[in-house]
Formats: sequence, C-alpha cells, structure tokens
Amino acid sequence: MTAITIFNGCFCDARPVVERVAEITGYHLVEDREIIADAAWLSGLNKAMIAGIFSAEGGDFGMSGPDRNQVVSWLRYAVARKLSAEKNLVLWGITALLAPRDCTSILSVCLVNETNDRLWTACRDGERTESEAREVMAADDRMRGEWVVGVTDCNDPWSETLYDMIVPVGALGARQSAYLVVEQLAKAVVRDTAASRARMEDFRLAAKVQAELARHGHDVAVSAQGGTLTLSLESHDSTLKNGTRCLFDEVSEFRGVRGVEIGTGQRYNPNDVFQRAALVRPYRGEEALEDAACTSACGEDAVLAETIRAHLPYENWAVSVFVRDGFVSLAVNDHGKLLERMARRVCGLATGIDGVSSVEFGVGREYHQGAACARIRRERCLAVLEDDKRKFVPTLSPRLRHGGEARSFALYDGKSAFYTMDEHEPEVVLLDMPVSAGTDVLRQFKLDHPETEVLVLADRAAEQDREACMNLGAFACLNKPVNTAALSETIRAACEKSRSISCP
Repeated sequence: MTAITIFNGCFCDARPVVERVAEITGYHLVEDREIIADAAWLSGLNKAMIAGIFSAEGGDFGMSGPDRNQVVSWLRYAVARKLSAEKNLVLWGITALLAPRDCTSILSVCLVNETNDRLWTACRDGERTESEAREVMAADDRMRGEWVVGVTDCNDPWSETLYDMIVPVGALGARQSAYLVVEQLAKAVVRDTAASRARMEDFRLAAKVQAELARHGHDVAVSAQGGTLTLSLESHDSTLKNGTRCLFDEVSEFRGVRGVEIGTGQRYNPNDVFQRAALVRPYRGEEALEDAACTSACGEDAVLAETIRAHLPYENWAVSVFVRDGFVSLAVNDHGKLLERMARRVCGLATGIDGVSSVEFGVGREYHQGAACARIRRERCLAVLEDDKRKFVPTLSPRLRHGGEARSFALYDGKSAFYTMDEHEPEVVLLDMPVSAGTDVLRQFKLDHPETEVLVLADRAAEQDREACMNLGAFACLNKPVNTAALSETIRAACEKSRSISCP
C-alpha cells in the first residue's frame, strides 16, 4: 500500500492538482464524503451529523465534547480501513490529517496559497466580491484550525511539522505542483515495505479499539504494536463523567430509589492520579463515621443507604452515600479509585475486540488540561491564521530531503524545460507531454543537455512514437498512469547513467 494524503486551504486550486496527481499515478482518489459515508456505515451514526463536524456556521466549529470525540474516532477508523484495503490511493480532504504520520508508505502533502493568491482565485470568476471571499476564507480557516487543534498537537494548520511537503500552488501553478508531488512519490523513501504494512495494521487496530471505546463514551488515546494496546485516558472531565454515569446506572436499579445525584466530596483530589494523597486522608474508620452522619432518620432511607453501601464498599469505590425520601446523593471521594475502576472498564472493553492480545494502561499528558487549555490553543491558532502577510515556499520534510538521491524535475512544456534548465542542473528530467508534440522539444533538449537523461510520460503512446522518443535520446518512455515503483527504479537507473557519463 502506498498513499498520498492531501490537506489544503480553500481557494488554493487544490482540485486540479489532486486530479492531476491521480491521473499520472493511477491512484484511486478518495475524498471526505466517501470517508464520511464509511464512518456512518461503521458507527450507525447519521451521515449529516458526522458531516456537521466540519461546519463553522455561527462560529461554533461544529459539534463539541463527547459527540465530537466519537465522530472523530469513527472517521479515523474509516480512514484506517480505507488505507489498509486500498493498494494505492490519494486521500484528499480534511480527514487526510487522520492518517498516521510515521508510516513510510504515506506521503503527506499540504497545498497552500498566500492570501493575495487565494483572493484572486476566489474572485476570478466574478461570483464573489473581495469582502465576501475574505469572509468565506476566514470561516473555512477557523474550521480547519479547530480541526487541526482537535486531532493533532499542533496549533497551525499549515505547519511543516504536519506534512512531508508544503506546496504553494499559486507560486508553482497547478500542473507543476502536481509534478512536484509525483516527483517526491517516486523517491525510494516513500515505499511499501513489510514494516509499513505492519504499522498500518497497528493503526487500523488502534483506530478500531478507539472507536469502540468512544461508542461507550470513553475519551481514550490508543496505540498498538503487534496486537499489544496502550490505552491512555485523555480527559479527567470525561473520566469523572463516565465514572459517575456508571454509579448512576448501578444505583438507579435499586428498589426504592426515586432519584440519584452525584458529586465529588471534599476529599476528592483530581490530581491524585497515583494515589499520592493517602498521607492526608482521614484516619481509618473516620469515613464510616462520616457516612453515618449522612444518614436520614427515616428507617426506609437508612436501610436503602446500607444496601447501597454494601453494593459499593468504600474500600473499592470511596463513595459516601446519603438517602432522603428515596433520593440518593453520592459523593466521590477518591480520584485514584475512580481512575482504577475506569481503567478496568476500558481495558475490559478493549480485550474483547478481535486482534487484541494484551492491554497496557496509562494517563495521557493532557489528562488534566481542561477547557482553558483548549481555548488557549484555539486562540493561538486563530492568531496564526489571521496573518495576511504570511509567505509560503516549497518545503520538504527531512526524510524527503535526505532520503533520495535522484534530483529530477517534472517539466510540462518545452519553454519551461529550457527555463528550468537555465537555473538548475538536474540529473533526470521528467517530460510530461503528448509524444507527437514533444519530439521537437526532446530533440532540442538533448542537443543542449546531452548529459541529462529524459523520461517521457505519455498517454499510452503508440509503438512508433515510443521508438521515435528512444531514437531521439530518451532514456525511457513510460505510459500513464505510471507505476511509482517502476518510475522510482527508472529514475535511479537514469541517474546512474547520467553520473557515469559526467564522471567517466
């Protein structure tokens, strides 16, 4: 499996770039709507509800809270299934950021434009004024920024840390942008290996478990390696909510209970992850005295309270119980015990899923970061997006910069070929032109640059046209859609020939 994931801003001419990449490579193009449909089928959730996560209407950035967590989990699982099932694909859209960044068979791309280029693209057809275009851009950028903050550790949708490539389409043009993507895909760095397939299977299993846990309301980060899961609770608020919900469900079943309310007691310490607060807890037996003081004088209430306490022993739950007129009030006193019970619950759910061999448990680094932290991240993201003077240049990740030896350029017409060669000295040139129209260009090019090898990308060229190209000095003539593995091997061979000629 080899995949290209493409994320972009609005008015960046992304579609012609994406479609050109798919045409050259023959990769199956998958867009957000297909992922949304798959997520709806897998989860049973309404398709419109899932699509609503990408809405920025009213400035609410779509849904939030548990519903959002569940939807994101199912979208991630849909992406994982698609990447695992498809041999070669282009995943284009907002969901592209859900693919794993550490899989060597995936090339992640961001298509961007500077503000002036985006405004020109938005207004060129005359359907929008500049002010209208700015409103659309601002709303779309806020939505994408919220998405990035929610599914990554980054506060900038256009950060080079999120991608293998940053491609400013306005500066390069749509065709040249597509060629740049294909050129990097042809490098041996982006390849399908046994290790990448194992990584993708781990990602699929982790995404499946995370989605099933989200179905039960648990906000849990999941990673997998060879069937071994590592679960990390990501939110104290979510853990407390799920824990109290479990208590509510259990206590509500008792005969005579007319209502249940749950809160935290004075001794509850949300930072007590490892039960370090034991030194400051009351002396032994004082908890029982406290519970006794919280007992109604009514005999029926006292019996009900004792029944509930017997079902929820303090050494296991650390919950105080008070009953009045059939209404039960519970106070959670020990965060450590609550966390332990929730850990047992999520681990039990995870071990029942096919493919899971063992489960490890922990607490995520953002466990105690509440709404204030998320709000600060969103504010930082908005500050970045509001910078109208931000410049973009073509950027490659370290693995692309250092992972391939071929220095090749994709050139789409004769004029640009000669113009590029005036500034650069590539070893291999990729010429994407109709063979019948490109023979003159190829002849002149080889006369001017005899040491540079030329690969011709053709639309199912006739045999006589292929022979004409080879007679004019082309190293190879490849039909589109081109097999990227074959292209990579051809580029390598062409580079070796070019170097042998230049260095006899």
